[in-house]
Order: sequence, then structure tokens, then C-alpha cells
Amino acid sequence: MKKLASILAATILSVSVSSVNAEMISVGISGNIGILDASGKETFNSKTQTKSEEMFMGYASAFAELHVPMEVGPGKFRVGASYVPYALESEATSSQRAAGESANTSGTPPCLPTNCVSNPKAAFSQNVQVDIEALTSMYVSYHVNSFFLKAGVMEATLKTNESLGSGSSYGDAALEGSFFALGYDKSLSNGPFDGMFIRGEVSVSEFDPIRLTNSGSDNSNVIDITNIDGTNVAFSIGKSF
Repeated sequence: MKKLASILAATILSVSVSSVNAEMISVGISGNIGILDASGKETFNSKTQTKSEEMFMGYASAFAELHVPMEVGPGKFRVGASYVPYALESEATSSQRAAGESANTSGTPPCLPTNCVSNPKAAFSQNVQVDIEALTSMYVSYHVNSFFLKAGVMEATLKTNESLGSGSSYGDAALEGSFFALGYDKSLSNGPFDGMFIRGEVSVSEFDPIRLTNSGSDNSNVIDITNIDGTNVAFSIGKSF
């Protein structure tokens, strides 16, 4: 995914440099509504728990696009980027650990039959909430009349906020993915709205798997987050110059 992002970034830069005389630039803001699905597996010492979650997202973003002054078939390309200037917060989730689970008594993970004992502690809970920060997209879109197709890559920081009875903690992780969208532009060309447009689009996205490893305790905790994908609907207003 990093290679794909680098290629796209280089493409956007090369097009920007070679298109000084571009027909126009468009800027705007978008209101987004979407759902992000993910499957998680927590391995606590020798035991595992699995869980699937849905994260509802409603947020605003800003975008800018460069119109490439070259016709390709019936339409033209644009290159652009969008950015969410604040954190997207998930709801807190909780899992319960029953009394009597094995624990590492050697001080050196992982928990093995030679250093694990039963009934080491009372039942406890694992509470986790995550923030998605600095969500950034880079993309190429192809416009034919009022319709367009868009494809690009996304990146963000996944910040974990946890209160774990096991005493563990998790660091931040890089969130990387790709998306595909289709949409419709409507120009507003009368009077004070000259140059302005409204836009609607639907997109699907998929992110790379993430592995989080604990620190701060002798227990061996690993969280694997997979099947991270989502659907998003965006409504935008902008102006072309």
C-alpha cells in the first residue's frame, strides 16, 4: 500500500508541475456519512476472543482538485486530495475476562505451560476506544459531462485509548487503504453562484490489516484487526477557478 501511495503522490506532483496552464482548480467542503466494519481478534496469553464491530462515521472534510487540460476519450482527468482536520472517535467497546484465566508468572512473555498458573486473579474488563486522526486521501478522477469515477489511497493514524484490567497498553498504528467512488457534479452557473457546483458521490474503501502488541505488563496481548472496509456517501459544495 505504501508503494501505491508513493506512485499516486508522484503522479499528482508530476501532473501538477506539467500543468501550470491547467484550465482550473476546484476547492470545496464535503459532508460525509459512512460505516466502517472490522473484525478483531485479541490473544491474551494463550486464550483468544474474536469480535466484529461497526463504526458509524459522520464528518466534514475539505478538498482541492487540479483539472488536467487534456482530453482522454470523452472526458478529462483531475487529481486531488482531501483532508479531515479533526479526529473521528469510535464508541467504547468492552470485553470481559473471566476469573481463572492463565497468567504469565515468569516476567518473560509468552505464557507457556511452564510459567502459567490457573486462577491468578479475579475477573476483569478490557475497555477500548479508538480515534482516527489526520485522515487524508489522494486520488485521480475521470469526468465525463456531469458524471465521474474516482480512485485513490487513504492514510490516517489509529490512536488507541484503552483502560485494560490486564494492565496492558497499546501504541498508535498507521491506517492505510484504498477506495473507489462514482458520483455526479451539478454546476451552478447563474449570478452569484457562477463557478460553484454541488456534488454527490458513493464510495467503497478497504484498509490493510493492523496488529497491535501490548506493553506495560508481563502478559502477552496481541490484537489483530482485519477485514476493515466501509461504505461512504458524500455531499459537497465547491467553486472552480
